[in-house]
Amino acid sequence: MDNKKHFHQGFTLVELLVVISIIGILSSFAVVSLNTARMKARDALRKGDMAQLRTALNIYYDDNIAYPVCGTWSGNPPDFGANVDSADNSGSSCYFDNNGGTADLATALTSGARPYMGSIPKDPKNPDNDAGVSLVYIYRYVSNGEEYAVVYNTEDTADDSPQVIRGW
Repeated sequence: MDNKKHFHQGFTLVELLVVISIIGILSSFAVVSLNTARMKARDALRKGDMAQLRTALNIYYDDNIAYPVCGTWSGNPPDFGANVDSADNSGSSCYFDNNGGTADLATALTSGARPYMGSIPKDPKNPDNDAGVSLVYIYRYVSNGEEYAVVYNTEDTADDSPQVIRGW
């Protein structure tokens, strides 16, 4: 008879806990990095949308000798202070898209014989353009249609928010 003891090879409970802890810490770093990358991607999309909108507004101006003048914002739009002030404050702010209603920028830019955009941009985190949310797109115009400002926020706190594009 052989009296040799047979030991089973494997990991101890402590070794398994250490490995699981390390994996958990590394995955938390990955999640934080991924969230930052997603935020920057949404901000880049916002800026790209605004560049496309500026082009459409300029073409609209070339055709109509004025920027779109649309209905007024129903309710209280977010206060962006001096970013939307103008010498002529007789204009108003309006929705980008009021679900196809007449009081919106979408109607002016996406309808008619020659649409200026296929669809109006929507904030990636606020596609309904809910005024109660800080991530909202606002089109502000002077009543004669000679000036406009589009105000939008970014998620990155390093950016100077709110962002404004202007035309005059």
